[in-house]
Amino acid sequence: MARISDLIRDSKLETYFIPGCGVETVHQYQESDPTSGQRLVTRLEHWQRQKKVGSGAYGCVWLETRIKGGPGATAQDGAVRAVKQIDTDQRSGSIDYNRELEAIAKFSHPRYERCFVKSFGWYEAPGQLFIAMEYLEIGDLFVYLQKRPPVPETEVKEIAYQILEGLIMMHDNGFAHRDLKPNNILIKSHPPDKWWIKLADFGIAKRIEEYHGKPTTITGTPRYIAPEVWELVERGSPYAADIWALGEIVFEMFTKKLAFPSLVSLASYKSQLDFPVAMLTNAGVGQPGVEFVLSLMSPYPDDRMTATSAISSPWIQSLIPHPPEPTKAPEDEPQIPYPVTMMTEEFASWTTKLSLEPPEGAFHGMSSSTTMVDPVDPAQGKAITTQKEKIHPSPGTKVPVVMQGQGQVEIPEPRLTEFQSQHRAGVSLYRQKQYKEAETTLRQALQGREKVLGEDHEDTLRSAHWLGLSLFRQKRYNEAVIMSRRAFRGREKVLVHNHEETLRSAHWLGHSLYNNGQYREAETMFRQTLQGREQVLGHDSKETLYSAHYLGLSLHRQKKYNEARTVFQRALQGREKALEYDHEETLNSAYWLGLSLYRQKRYIEAENTFRRVLCGREKTLGHDHEETVAARKYMDAAHRRAPL
Repeated sequence: MARISDLIRDSKLETYFIPGCGVETVHQYQESDPTSGQRLVTRLEHWQRQKKVGSGAYGCVWLETRIKGGPGATAQDGAVRAVKQIDTDQRSGSIDYNRELEAIAKFSHPRYERCFVKSFGWYEAPGQLFIAMEYLEIGDLFVYLQKRPPVPETEVKEIAYQILEGLIMMHDNGFAHRDLKPNNILIKSHPPDKWWIKLADFGIAKRIEEYHGKPTTITGTPRYIAPEVWELVERGSPYAADIWALGEIVFEMFTKKLAFPSLVSLASYKSQLDFPVAMLTNAGVGQPGVEFVLSLMSPYPDDRMTATSAISSPWIQSLIPHPPEPTKAPEDEPQIPYPVTMMTEEFASWTTKLSLEPPEGAFHGMSSSTTMVDPVDPAQGKAITTQKEKIHPSPGTKVPVVMQGQGQVEIPEPRLTEFQSQHRAGVSLYRQKQYKEAETTLRQALQGREKVLGEDHEDTLRSAHWLGLSLFRQKRYNEAVIMSRRAFRGREKVLVHNHEETLRSAHWLGHSLYNNGQYREAETMFRQTLQGREQVLGHDSKETLYSAHYLGLSLHRQKKYNEARTVFQRALQGREKALEYDHEETLNSAYWLGLSLYRQKRYIEAENTFRRVLCGREKTLGHDHEETVAARKYMDAAHRRAPL
């Protein structure tokens, strides 16, 4: 093993194995004995292997029983434990065992053990590493879900709350789990008793200082891997992948189905924002529960809640009984809010804040103009605070004031966290196709962010972008053009010219211009988007091909049929390669290629192209679908005009 820390070294068990006794392990402890008054005694503890209770890619888990030598005056024989055995001879160069050992040792401390499977220490044998842990005989959440119907909503809240407790502890200490899934959530008790789960298996948990280097491998279980880990979107907070995994777990508890069963469906969600909300509502999940899942599973990591903000969400907080309303104070006495005590990372000390709002740093999408807390100081492993830029408030806006000597912070009004919450709520409404309500909420977020952060702040521009989408979906194309143009120009100025978000705004500006009948301007935007996406995403990415198709439409509407034909051929070839041959988008590009050929009076080529579209649409849409009928109509027209 590589050089180990003091935390890992102190948790190592002095061990030897007795030959000829099955598998019997003996641990030697040097300790004091208060009952006899001896300062130092040696105690030997014997454990006997019973059976295998689990297995994985790098080893297995054994159930062991203590046969003698327990602490105290009596042997206390019969105690059980689970021992994880890792075979270090195989693929040892690709595994850092210190990660798991440090995380397990850290979170076995009494202050954390209610949320994590407790470790009793680790030991070695030639080619093998052993980790002794508490044994939870009920098993894991995966097995529980396999054997039972969907979990009732109240119980889902309880499980989600306990998972979030554990994630807050991990994230606050600079660890990301990175393999959160039902198999790694062990059950201590469940109904008819109270739910009590513990997080386990820190096999790929890591400290965040390692995150700054780009990973060379994708870690985790595929169905729980976030879009940014697949590199479908840009990376954001390193903790956000755990939040995505929690969202998938909650979705499965409700529906017993996967939200995104394949990488293709996940990519489609990223580009089309088509979250399977109907699966949740069909399972009887109420609106607050739906919004909670959506806020965990935004395709963009900085739009997701953090563990801290998620546990403070209304859906989770409905679990917790709230104290009765305070007795009304006499009129001659000032009314003081009930103080909430919390640990602030800025001061690393206990403080009392006269606020029931979550702290400013509770969101991944925190403004760059606020005080940011870097997760870890690599030299000391402590949180460090940096001031990125000053806020220049409008008249009447309160400026944050640090009350020296008291460690109290007065949060400005309106609070940045409120705007973040409004933005997320607006995005959630958009994904549920409640576009009018989304417009109202996003407009509020935009106005608030403009006032506090400025017109060209990244968060302000993000709200403008989504507001433009909400207007577009309501077919208010002229307003959508104005808002999308504002988001695009702002991002072009603030971000890199070919930044993915800049290109996304350019694409939707082109969409709005096209639907507003401004085809020449739409052509310019789609051409710019196409060139940028080819450089950033590649020639055959779904987004690149989408821009190519709409560039073709813009050219066709201007009667530039020869140029349109070339672009549609490029879109068709790419979609045939990236999608199925009879995919709806592939057939759509083929249909418009046929129209461009038809308008150029290349009737034989047009007839062959429409015949191909007709066969595909009859197969996928049916003989009487309006799009199938349209393909048949143009195929017949091209046939009549084709030379004999």
